[in-house]
Amino acid sequence: MKSIVFLYAGFSSPYVFEKAFNGKSAFEIDFEWACKLPECGKIVIAASESNVSSIKASLSSADESKYEIVSEEAWNTRKLLSSMESSCGKYEADYVVYTSSDRPFLDEKLSLEVIDTHKKYLAEYTSADGYPAGFAPEVIDGGAVKIISELSGGLRKEQGEAPVTNGCIFNIMKGDINAFDIEAVIAPEDYRLYRFDFSCGDKINFIACRKLYENAEKNAVEFTAEALSAFAKNCAEVQKTVPAFYNVQIAWRCASIETYSIYPELYKKRFGGLPFPDSNCAFENMKLEMFKKLIEMISNLSDNAVVSLSFWGEPLLIENIADYVAVVLEKPGLSVLIETDGIMLTQTQAESIANVMNIFPKRTNGMNAVNWIVKLDAFTEEKYLQMHNVCPELCKEKSAFETAKENLSLLNSFFPSAVYAQFTRVNENEDELEKFFRFYKEKTSPSGGNVIIQKYDHFCRMLPERKPADLSPVKRNPCWHLKRDICIFPDGSVPMCREDLGHKVLGNVFTDGLETLWNKLTGELENHIKGEYCEKCRNCDEYYTFNF
Repeated sequence: MKSIVFLYAGFSSPYVFEKAFNGKSAFEIDFEWACKLPECGKIVIAASESNVSSIKASLSSADESKYEIVSEEAWNTRKLLSSMESSCGKYEADYVVYTSSDRPFLDEKLSLEVIDTHKKYLAEYTSADGYPAGFAPEVIDGGAVKIISELSGGLRKEQGEAPVTNGCIFNIMKGDINAFDIEAVIAPEDYRLYRFDFSCGDKINFIACRKLYENAEKNAVEFTAEALSAFAKNCAEVQKTVPAFYNVQIAWRCASIETYSIYPELYKKRFGGLPFPDSNCAFENMKLEMFKKLIEMISNLSDNAVVSLSFWGEPLLIENIADYVAVVLEKPGLSVLIETDGIMLTQTQAESIANVMNIFPKRTNGMNAVNWIVKLDAFTEEKYLQMHNVCPELCKEKSAFETAKENLSLLNSFFPSAVYAQFTRVNENEDELEKFFRFYKEKTSPSGGNVIIQKYDHFCRMLPERKPADLSPVKRNPCWHLKRDICIFPDGSVPMCREDLGHKVLGNVFTDGLETLWNKLTGELENHIKGEYCEKCRNCDEYYTFNF
């Protein structure tokens, strides 16, 4: 049987060509891997027009008859499949071995097992299941490539126009999954829980790859998928690279207080009153100049990340909120999340933020430039008032509930597909959960079909237990928030996490530096990996939740 190897290299990331792995880049390692595969008639490299020169430089000593470079200014899944289909026909390939070319740990033995399984069972699509991303290719029958390509431009056009990512080809197939003969090589242990991605497409994953390579060499770990996976799950340096989510509070006050929030207690203890806009007790919000300094630090450390402007306060109380959004979006790898109760939003604010957003190009992190979460927590006004304590000075002409719903629709008109209606699930509103979900899941709803069902947080048992269901995993995993998140108050102080509420301040980002404070959290993660927890962590059940 004849095959082609199709290497996707349409990256803008410089890390793909960085010689960080014993003097070789991920791209060079992957090309060498491709050359060793049997039955390969040609290696087709799907490049972006901006990196063709980097690819040619990497292949300067390679036999030009072995490969072909095809390029696009910008790839999506449909273009990828169309090019793959053309290459199959051109080289009369029975099947395609496909992978992105930013993976320094492609396992030759596992790859051959996937290929042999595909051929043995005459499959149309075969992959390795349960292993971290980055260890094995996907194998696709030549006839199936044609069918999937047609789907990507027809019935699955929305998925076809999506960026090329891990699993993008399978996403096209999912809607017609029973129409395909699918096989998989199953990992001896399921590593999906860890969300590892051993590729070099962005800084976070590149650092994880580099740390895995360095630590595996140092500890004489065999460079196989099985051995590297087992090693990675116990290595804090691999799991905690740079933050992916920044929970930044720019405003101290709120328009309403959710009955499931502990923030009023924290605020009252610190300032002597409730955090309503009409309160006289508050320190200063984070000034724009300080915020600019912070975003510069965030961009330098993380490259790609989501910056929330909420944390505990209501960001829409900041009059020039659009200026804060602009500061974030000036960095192409950063996107914005605004979590709000929706009460304070005005059309002018929504329009000004949308105008700012439209100035800047698409995000390199693959996210929407601005995402919104509107905290409703109820389907009816009666239940809403049980869940929210609204500032008495607000919403005199119209109820807070109606205002929030109207503003949800307003946001969706300016930010389609980027607005979420949120429902925090507690015993008191459980009877409205199904109605809420069914209504807001519809594309015609005020949220455009986007819903978040949020679990209740008792803040390490500082609040009473109100969960209607226990969603925690059977086996505890190291905390996702220690690996991915950092929280920053308006004065720049950094708590250990969102649950800590400032009781254990690590330092101040403006005096101690962002990277220094981030590194202070590594010891706590190492304890989690060993199954050792401080009192707060032991009482916390947010460890398995995951932010944007």
